[in-house]
Amino acid sequence: MKQLYSTLLFLLLSLTATAQSANDKFTVKRTNGQTTEYKLSEYDRITYKDSKQYIHKKGNESKIGTSIDNIESITFDIFHQTDVTDVRLADNAATDDAKRLYKYLRLNYGVKTISSIMANVNWNNDEAEKVYQATGKYPAMNCYDFIHICFSAPGTWINYEDITPVSNWVQAGGLVSLMWHFNVPKAEGSTDVTCTPSETTFKATNALVSGTWENKWFYEQMDKVVSVLLKLQNAGIAAVWRPFHEAAGNYYHNPSWGAWFWWGADGADTYKRLWTTMFDYFREKGVHNLIWVWTTQNYNGNSAEYDNDAPYYPGDDYVDIIGRDLYGSTAAQNEQEYRELQGRYPDKMITLAECGVNGATPFSSVADLWNAGARWSWFMPWYGASMPANSWWSDALSQSFVITRDQVRLDATYVEESAASACKNMRLAWNLGNTLDSNGAWIGNNQASEKYETAWGQPVTKPELMAFLKQQGFNAVRVPVTWWQHVDANDNIDESWMQRVQEIADYVISNDMYCIINIHHDCGSGDTQWLRAHSDASQFDAINARFVKFWQQIATRFIGYDQRLLFEGYNEMLDEKNTWTEPKNASSYETVNKFAQSFVNTVRATGGNNATRNLIVNTYSAAHTANALSHFTVPTDAAAGHLIAQVHSYDPYNWLATAGSWGSTQSAVITEMFSRLNNKFVSQGIPVIIGECGILGANDIDINKNSSDAQKRAAADHIADVIRQGKALNIPVYYWMTIIDGADRSVPQWTIPVMAESMKQAYYGE
Repeated sequence: MKQLYSTLLFLLLSLTATAQSANDKFTVKRTNGQTTEYKLSEYDRITYKDSKQYIHKKGNESKIGTSIDNIESITFDIFHQTDVTDVRLADNAATDDAKRLYKYLRLNYGVKTISSIMANVNWNNDEAEKVYQATGKYPAMNCYDFIHICFSAPGTWINYEDITPVSNWVQAGGLVSLMWHFNVPKAEGSTDVTCTPSETTFKATNALVSGTWENKWFYEQMDKVVSVLLKLQNAGIAAVWRPFHEAAGNYYHNPSWGAWFWWGADGADTYKRLWTTMFDYFREKGVHNLIWVWTTQNYNGNSAEYDNDAPYYPGDDYVDIIGRDLYGSTAAQNEQEYRELQGRYPDKMITLAECGVNGATPFSSVADLWNAGARWSWFMPWYGASMPANSWWSDALSQSFVITRDQVRLDATYVEESAASACKNMRLAWNLGNTLDSNGAWIGNNQASEKYETAWGQPVTKPELMAFLKQQGFNAVRVPVTWWQHVDANDNIDESWMQRVQEIADYVISNDMYCIINIHHDCGSGDTQWLRAHSDASQFDAINARFVKFWQQIATRFIGYDQRLLFEGYNEMLDEKNTWTEPKNASSYETVNKFAQSFVNTVRATGGNNATRNLIVNTYSAAHTANALSHFTVPTDAAAGHLIAQVHSYDPYNWLATAGSWGSTQSAVITEMFSRLNNKFVSQGIPVIIGECGILGANDIDINKNSSDAQKRAAADHIADVIRQGKALNIPVYYWMTIIDGADRSVPQWTIPVMAESMKQAYYGE
């Protein structure tokens, strides 16, 4: 009992020191049923003495005490809002509430999907209640439609000015989505309204012309919506906002069929002006609590049926999230849509803004579409005839990756993601090589970080490089780091070096990409590499002590980072003879296994987010030979499902010099590699990454901007093949450097565009 309370005492002290809210409290429940609440800000410590529990009031020596034996429980109620200074929305004046909602969506994107429900045409939560009655759970998000705003008034059948339905939903823990079937009169002066262009004389182009009846209606209705949005904003309610949806309709399939709604009927240019006019007008009126969602038509799972509607896209400066509406679609169609949209809008989240059955055609189960790779930010079934059956809802809301209302945590800073899920979400990946991994005795120890960062010919890394990669469809960056020149005599890592590593990791993660940091050229060949798989077992303890100290410091520094940061224990670890591929003595295999286990144990022991952070371990020299794989033992880990195996591939050796082009003979070597990796790891539930991939040979061929077009084409065919084969097994491929190299990193621009485009085509299929 005393030990238990010692833990609670420390917790209380820590929470008091960091309390940010006057509402932070703890509740003491006694065995007699009595409960007492205490404000955390008013009490500075608990002490244990003479079998008594004492809670000390700040600035007062009096004590509120009770016997420990009389205490049943102590419950802490703490809420600290997450920092949102790193969030950038299309509205640069967005409220913190909007930023916090967006950050929550980003945190979960690809890891979990948020359940949502479309309210019926009224301003209510009735559909969500139906789902609750059928399943015992509420969807996390409710979407309300301003479709009847033109008829709204106090005392009438619908009053949007009464935000009670929305505020009640939020107070119960729910998230809010808003959309607008923007009705217009069927003719000037008519009281009958419609959205359908064939039923009205209302012209979208005239809505933008001052003095027209269409323009007057356009602004009158926007003012009504603005009034409600400001009420929500003043109540601290933010929402995802989806106006002018499905704009292109059937236009790109058959122009004579036209758009489904008036806002798309006059073409893409007019539509985009409508969008930007609303965006600017809302901002002018002080509305800043919205996350703007644009709904694309895209392909509907069949490129022969619908065409790309990108001309209707308002632009990155006016859109935060891309939505897609699909009805009666299979999991494969969902995956195709999702992947294509990721390729077209790589720095935007992609969401299933509407879904449901289509007549007699059901909509895919959420589990099937998720497993197929369609990892929408949220999914929102429509009401009425489009609503899936109760059994569909029960299945959907029972999935571990589906967030229901009771699971919403807007203050979350970390989502536990399986290693397999992370590998699936990494997509295209790249190494920031010859940068933080650069080293050399000639530089000297503990110098300015820039000296090392530029020592091997690369520029100082800037955040624009990572933004460029994200915009180009890349979603993961491996940041190799060498540490041995940045420690004191006691192996304490230099603060300025740690800070620079953290800055670059932040560049990656702030663009919502996965980031891997490791211990890199502390391993490998050379006189300065100390981290070795010695064949002499007596050498292990001394080397491991240093290894553990490095990882204790690294892991502790990054303990609060979310799931997009991964640790890689060591790079290409060799024996004392600097032997590549396979060691001189088989005992070195076992040494690598011991280092892998030590790495996992060390990181897990630091606790916090590191308790379930995804960790990466490599084979001997990161080789994928049959011997290297057969001798490698996956570490034991208390956190099941959070380990990734890594190998490197510069295969086949010297192929560019000897063959000159990529063909079936070369491809077969890659196929054999993936077969071995599948047998050893993937089929056993252990995900894999190709941590480095490139071209290697006795002739030292290094593809660069001065290489011939034929060499660049061959290299492009090579990496495309590796990516395609890897994708089939959910094995992401991290290319080593050269697609963006040297001064091109500062522009930034591709050094070898044909390779970069080939990689994107291989993954996204465009």
